Amino acid sequence: MEKLDSDPVIDKLHHIIASRLSALGEASPYAADANEPDPRYLGYGVRASEMKREITDLKTNFALLDVEQKIELAKRLISSGYGEQKTVALALLEQVSDYFSPNQFGLLEELIRGLHGWSKIDAYTGSLLRLILQAHDAELINLLRSWNNDNDPWLRRASVVIFTRKVAKSGLYKDVALANCDSLINDREHLVQTGVGWCLRDLMRWDKEELLSYVVDLRNKGVSSTITLYALRDIKGEERQAVFNQLA
Repeated sequence: MEKLDSDPVIDKLHHIIASRLSALGEASPYAADANEPDPRYLGYGVRASEMKREITDLKTNFALLDVEQKIELAKRLISSGYGEQKTVALALLEQVSDYFSPNQFGLLEELIRGLHGWSKIDAYTGSLLRLILQAHDAELINLLRSWNNDNDPWLRRASVVIFTRKVAKSGLYKDVALANCDSLINDREHLVQTGVGWCLRDLMRWDKEELLSYVVDLRNKGVSSTITLYALRDIKGEERQAVFNQLA
């Protein structure tokens, strides 16, 4: 990210946040996000329940910041490399999601490129990016299409997992989601594959006939079982057996 301007208020608050998270991590018996494979991703080892309390405690401080200060603090938190700081940044950015009109998509991409892990990609797509999609869907979809072919696997994952959960349930973006999934079915990165599988599974919950047929076709084409088995997770019992009986 670009060099950030100095703001004494932000300097102090960032130092407080980093120090408190570091202290919580030192007192934690847990590994620091051992399941995040990207070496750029750092972690203190703070548990989710502690993170929730910490963010609640910080809300009074956040309320004193204007929009530009919130954006600057979020940049600093993400630039730190620490996953817990990135979680705090998300809590800030959720408060100013309307800042990200299309003319700020360059900054948005810069922030997402700094996440470096599946847990943060999934959190940001399920919250901040979903809010931006609601406000600027055509423009964000164009950005997601560019991420779908990006060299960074985390942006490729983001281009499909945004269409899970509430977005999948809405039924509004099925064709875009399927096109983004389809272009990644031969992706070699495991966490991109699981992102595709997750997207297909959630889409299938709301359009089973079409999506089930699509996934069966993928199986018959020899597409990675990481994708297809993840997509079929909700198919159980006799129905699941019937699906596997269709396989070539």
